Parts: sequence; C-alpha cells; structure tokens
Amino acid sequence: MTPAKRFLPADPASRAASLSVYMNVALMLLKVSVGIIAGSVAVLSDGIDSGQDLIAATITLISVRIGARPADEGHPYGHGRAETVAATLQSVLIGGGGVFIVATAAYRLLEPPDEVGYNIGLVAMLIAAAANVLLVQYTSRVARETNSPAIASEARHLWTNVVQAGAVMLGLALVAITDEVAFDAIFALALGLYLLWTAGHILASAVGDVLDKRLGNEEIAELHDAIVVEGVDGYHQLRTRRAGQVRHIDFHITVPGDMTVDAAHVLTDRIEARIEALWPGSIVTVHVEPIVTGPSATPGL
Repeated sequence: MTPAKRFLPADPASRAASLSVYMNVALMLLKVSVGIIAGSVAVLSDGIDSGQDLIAATITLISVRIGARPADEGHPYGHGRAETVAATLQSVLIGGGGVFIVATAAYRLLEPPDEVGYNIGLVAMLIAAAANVLLVQYTSRVARETNSPAIASEARHLWTNVVQAGAVMLGLALVAITDEVAFDAIFALALGLYLLWTAGHILASAVGDVLDKRLGNEEIAELHDAIVVEGVDGYHQLRTRRAGQVRHIDFHITVPGDMTVDAAHVLTDRIEARIEALWPGSIVTVHVEPIVTGPSATPGL
C-alpha cells in the first residue's frame, strides 16, 4: 500500500475532505507563526481562520463518512442529513471567525503597531494562496461529481481562503509601498466582512435542504425528460428533495387503462433506470394511474 492510499480514503468525497484537513493543519501552523513573528494582524487572523478551517474540514470528513452509510432500521431514508448538519456548523464557524477578525482589525485600527513585517508575511500568504488554489480546484470537481453538500460547502469555504490570501497580500504590499501599517488592519477588516457574507450564503443553502427545498430548475428539466417516455401519457404530483448526496423523487404517471400490471412495472423500471443514470443513488417512487376522461394531467405539476 502506497503512503497516499494509507492516509487518504478511496471514496472521492472522503479523500477531498481528508486533503483539506491535512492542508489546513500545515497552513494554520505557518500563518499563525508568521503572523506572530511579523506582527501582522491580517496574517494572524488568517491563521486563526485556518484553525477554524481545520475544524470545519474535520466536521466535513466525519459527516461525509456518516452520510455514506446505507439506510438501516433506525434511519430508513439513510444518513444524508449529516452533510447538511456539517454545512450548518461550517457556516457558524465561518461566521464566528468573521466576527473575531472584524473585532481584532477594528482594535488594531484604534491601536496601530509601530511596524509590520511584511516581507515574511507576503511569502507565507503566497504559499497559502497557491496551496488553496490547487485544493479548491480538486474539491470543486469532487463536489460536482458526488453532489455532496458538505464538500460543496468546503469548496466554497476554500474559495474564501483564496480571496483572503489575496486580500492579505494586497494589504501587506500597500504597507510595504506606503509604510502605512493601517492597511494591514483595513484589509483584515474587509476579510472579516467577507467571511460573514460567506457564512450567510452557506447557512441559507443548508436551511434549504433542511426545509426540503425542491431540486433546481435545471434538474427538474432533466427529470421531465427522463419521465416522459413512450407509454406515459403524463405525470403529476411531482415532489423532489435532497438529503446529502441523495435525491428523493416521487411522482404519479398516467398510462393507458388497458396496460397490464407487468407492462406498467416494466415502464416504471425503465423510468427509474433513466433517473438513476442521471443521479446514481437516487430514491425514486412512481405511482401508476390509468388515464381518466377529461383534461390530461399537466406535465411537471
């Protein structure tokens, strides 16, 4: 077994979460150390945020593993909501970090230091930015492939780290150019406000899952194409929701009244297979009804 296989899970979502954990440990140690040595509140705040990132990435890793467990007697619909819980906790952590950074930056503006060691700070943040760009590209791809809300939240979180690193570097560059240490605190303040905005966005997405928000318009259009096949007159009472990486879909279809039970069963199997091809692991329930006299059911309602 290679070292990579020993420390990284085979499951793509778990692997992405594990990589995020390892990287955040390294970046937290780097930025906190440099922030203290250089006296930069922006670098130190970003290091503290990396500590929160570490906690968030750990929560994501645990939630992905729990969410991947199959349904059981106590959880007949599976464990997918664990990932929604993780996304909610991430929003709280990010928001808390934003509040702390805003308060620290405001204090530093009122009580500015004599100097800020911008050289070592710039080097540290350049390393952090490069590492985050590489990881966010990988994590975003895994989020698209797995449809994991926890990994998607982690990818958005990692994008905030890229923005943070850029803001900190810009602030330190202005300190170097103008010799005005206030720029360090000003960019730390902007960074904190950005974190608060990101936390609100992630929380809104998690709440949508908790409240069983339906699938998006693009997914509904794909679902329509999968349902309307030869033998189906129409469909109605379509309901959709997500629980973690799993989509739950149920609807009624109308078929000719003389269709046999065997033929109807084959038809529903065909529709379920088409939906499964779109989103593997989806839980689909189809109710068959004979065509009734009068106006046809309106597709998609």
